Amino acid sequence: MTGKGKLHGTEDCGSLRSASSVVRVEVPLREAAGRLCGSCRWSLPTDSPLLKRGAAVIDVDSLKVWLDREPDPEHEAAQADAALALATGDYPRTGYSEAHAGDGVQKEESEAEDLDDEEWQRFSRAREFRLGRLEHWRRLHTCMIRSNEALLAFPDLRPWAEPLQARLTEVIEQERWAFAALVQPPNLVEAAAVRLLSEPEFTPGQEFAGLGEDAPKVVRRAWYAWERRAAWSWRRLEEHDWAVASVVSDAFGRRRKGRPEAEATFDGLVAGWVSDARARVSQYSEAPRQLIAVKLPLLVREPNEEKAADSLSMWESAVIATYQVAVNWPEATAALLVPHLIAEQLLDTATSSMPVCRLAAPDTGLPVEALLRAWRPEASDED
Repeated sequence: MTGKGKLHGTEDCGSLRSASSVVRVEVPLREAAGRLCGSCRWSLPTDSPLLKRGAAVIDVDSLKVWLDREPDPEHEAAQADAALALATGDYPRTGYSEAHAGDGVQKEESEAEDLDDEEWQRFSRAREFRLGRLEHWRRLHTCMIRSNEALLAFPDLRPWAEPLQARLTEVIEQERWAFAALVQPPNLVEAAAVRLLSEPEFTPGQEFAGLGEDAPKVVRRAWYAWERRAAWSWRRLEEHDWAVASVVSDAFGRRRKGRPEAEATFDGLVAGWVSDARARVSQYSEAPRQLIAVKLPLLVREPNEEKAADSLSMWESAVIATYQVAVNWPEATAALLVPHLIAEQLLDTATSSMPVCRLAAPDTGLPVEALLRAWRPEASDED
């Protein structure tokens, strides 16, 4: 502090060169208002309420970034094309596409190869576009959740924050619909049915001769590789055959003897697993849908990682986007009206990062929004 009563953060401040006297004192922040040197750098303790309030203001102010964005015609065209492509699967069918089947036009082999390349590129763009939609939707979730945490700590920010949150809610809903349009609901139900399948028993046969004594282990590894991916994905069940092919390829290495027979047999096994899963879907097709509540987890940025990590699987994200019927942002919870098989998988695999509960009690007659507001995930965790 100089003789003029000006407060400085450091003795090295240039303004102190002509000061007649400098005294080191500690002054309460309220009394320091209007006396702080604008040239000094002011360090605050890590537990300072000013830092916490500043972080809360940033969390609320950052909502503006996602509002009032102009529509992008190219983005809308990409959305439409991705929805059209992904409606048939994540990858193009081998050979000619159905669009050209039976048209009586014989194409040269080079033209067919060009067509295949174009289709692969188109589907690749569609998959990347869907992933971008998902990441943006989840990023908006995190922004909304953090802004609500800020309001919980500093309620006086509500008059400023709530109009921004109301507008962001509309943006999040638009993004949810856009992402959900790129996912096929039947795939989600079939994925949930995979968990009901039992590990297949190994039946010895000449078709496994190339694997020798390792054949039972390879079949078991192939099953778990397929089951683990198929049960937590938004893709068609057949599109996880690559996981089985990878196991078989690793088992054979460079050996060729017996490999074609084994590969054909494993293709048949996958087809059987897919058929069994779909039979389970048919078995539960008449079961009533269930009202389920889930808590939406935040994206978490790990140290030294450029990208925030999402604890939700592809399947969980797609289920929430597809079947959401209500959301309670102050608690970061959502209500889902889901098919029976999906409800059972959600309930059986609930974690501390995403608590789940069966929401509707029999004959309550309460609206979904009221039931969702009444649910406290913390209480469910304690139970």
